[in-house]
Amino acid sequence: MAKVITLPRLSDTMQEGVVARWLVSEGDKVRRGQVIAEIETDKATMEFESFESGTVLRLVAPEGETLPLGAPIAVLGKPGEDPDAALSAFGGSEAAAPSAEAPPASGAAAPPASEQRSGAPEEPAQTPAAEAAPVPSDRRIPASPLARKRAREYGLDLASIRGSGPRGRVIVADVEAARASGAAPAAAASVPGAAGGRFVERPDRTIPLSQMRKAVARRMAESFREIPHFYLSATIRMDRAAALRAEINDAHGAKVVSFNDLVVVAVARALVEHPRVNRAFAGDAIVEHGNVHVGVAVALDDGLVVPVVRFADQKRLTEIAAEVRDLGSRARAKKLRPEEMTGSTFTVSNLGMFGIDHFSAVINPGEGAILA
Repeated sequence: MAKVITLPRLSDTMQEGVVARWLVSEGDKVRRGQVIAEIETDKATMEFESFESGTVLRLVAPEGETLPLGAPIAVLGKPGEDPDAALSAFGGSEAAAPSAEAPPASGAAAPPASEQRSGAPEEPAQTPAAEAAPVPSDRRIPASPLARKRAREYGLDLASIRGSGPRGRVIVADVEAARASGAAPAAAASVPGAAGGRFVERPDRTIPLSQMRKAVARRMAESFREIPHFYLSATIRMDRAAALRAEINDAHGAKVVSFNDLVVVAVARALVEHPRVNRAFAGDAIVEHGNVHVGVAVALDDGLVVPVVRFADQKRLTEIAAEVRDLGSRARAKKLRPEEMTGSTFTVSNLGMFGIDHFSAVINPGEGAILA
């Protein structure tokens, strides 16, 4: 019998995920252990290996749609088997399969299936001025919820976009292609202004949170709620550190050590000398960490991650510099493994390269202090 593949837990804090990219198509043969998709979690985009072998009968989850853990994402089986039967046995094909179109309440765009539950009202579609014939009601246009939402954000008329999904369904890739090709936008409304003037009214944009931004928001709220925060500042002379950095880089003929690397080394050695700072509040106790694992905050376009330099107090400056450089580049490419982003006992967050003189950082949950 055909097997339903569900969204797996790929990190310890993952509660939902997004199929960022399918690496197989319907009709492809898949073997156990083969990477079939890239899944965006709250920490990184990770490869997903199939636990089953068989032919891809259906790709249930569209790319870019947020799904809860355990939601069906694909059906594997033998050629000719009915994927709907497997989905029905799993819990209802109509509820599970995004290709089963349920008309949204109204409007030129709607959020993805996971966001439809919010029940937010939507604006009616505008007929482009160049068209004389009335446009069919948007609710009768087959489109994925994310495609509806994206069309509204771009101000595009959904009826003018040709769908490439199942049953001619408009998917988000079609909307992006229409925008790139310069498709005609929905007509903008003008409203009277002061002294008889008229203004073009532009709709607000609702930008869905990525899995990473959801995790950042959740952990920031958790941090302020559960960890007492107070802030101390000091000015440190870095003349000798700057001279050491210049000497090392000159010796290597390249920039192998940054100021941030020097700070990480100093923090690691300070935590050995002052172990009470290497502690965390655990509700009914204080945990003093035996190891020194320094997290280094890395800002990304859609969030922030904290890769960890483990046993930082036992490593040389050049070792730490090379490791931080490697972790940072893989963090920006979203290629870090979950274990490389957990277990830090203290974090360094550096905004000096952006011209920031001073800021108040948020303590990473599981730690007791952070250096900004």
